[in-house]
This record gives sequence, structure tokens and C-alpha cells, in this order.
Amino acid sequence: MNRELTSMTLLLVAALAAGCEKNRPADGHEHPQGPASAVGDRVAVTVNAQGYQPASVTVHAGRPVTLVFTRTTDDGCGAQLVFPTLNIRRDLPLNQPVEVPLTPAAGTTPFTCGMNMMRGSVLAQ
Repeated sequence: MNRELTSMTLLLVAALAAGCEKNRPADGHEHPQGPASAVGDRVAVTVNAQGYQPASVTVHAGRPVTLVFTRTTDDGCGAQLVFPTLNIRRDLPLNQPVEVPLTPAAGTTPFTCGMNMMRGSVLAQ
């Protein structure tokens, strides 16, 4: 029985390792996540000490979407969110999702922190 458990454990480890390799790029190196796309009509954006994750969001032009920003740290200047071209300003309380509904026109709509240091964008196509 112990030998069967060991064999099953080895098979499980091999299967998990193969699954991880399947998602690794062909060059074998990890790459930062590219732009996120809307899933349904909502897109989650995390605000941490490094900035917006993801920093670029791709959505359909002319279609309503809700961006959901969640600030996960007090580090950095992410306590406020600004869409300068849309005259939108929202406070981002720590660990509380804040919804920002938009119907973006085709093109790029920038967003920043209140100090204009952290930057992101919505690309509507």
C-alpha cells in the first residue's frame, strides 16, 4: 500500500509539473502579464505599491464595462483614482472594491493616481 501511495504521489507531482510547463512561454522564461481583456462586462484591477495590475485593460468600444479597482496596500499613492479626460475621481479605500462604470469610445483613456505618478489605461477597440 505504501508503494502505491508513493507511485500515486509521483504521478501527481509529474502531472502538476507538466501543467505548469504547458503554460510557460516557448523560450522557458516567465514574462510579465500583458494587457488584460474584459471578462464579461467587468474588469478587476488591483492597486498595489507597484501600480495598477494590470496597467492596461482592453475592452470593446461603445460597450458598457465596469472597472473594479481594489487597493491592497497603504504603500504608494494609490488612495485616489483619476480619469482626467472623463472628469472622474474616486477614493479607493483599502481592500474595498470600487466600481467605475464606463462606456468608452474607441481609443485610449488614461487613468492615474491622485498624484499622477501611477498610470494605467483603458484601450477600447
